[in-house]
Amino acid sequence: MAGKQLRLFLVDGTPGGLTTLEIVNWTGRLVSGPRSDLAQLLSREGESRRPGVYMLIGDDETAVAGTRLYVGETDEIAGRLKTHQHEVRGKTSGRPW
Repeated sequence: MAGKQLRLFLVDGTPGGLTTLEIVNWTGRLVSGPRSDLAQLLSREGESRRPGVYMLIGDDETAVAGTRLYVGETDEIAGRLKTHQHEVRGKTSGRPW
């Protein structure tokens, strides 16, 4: 199996903040960051306006190990994450994210 080259970019220079990862010669991109950096992610149109798969992780004492994971897919990451953010603020979903 041939090796792969990864490019990891710490957007604000810290490992716990917004991070992007690219695999050389692949069109996909991974973006990771805490909820507190959501506005910064949404301002990065190159990542947030694309289709993609996303994961939301939150504390939930009824879940295994106290953490619940939701995996979703969308045609536009920004719009979908805004919807999840609105649901959390309005407590309309009852979900931990």
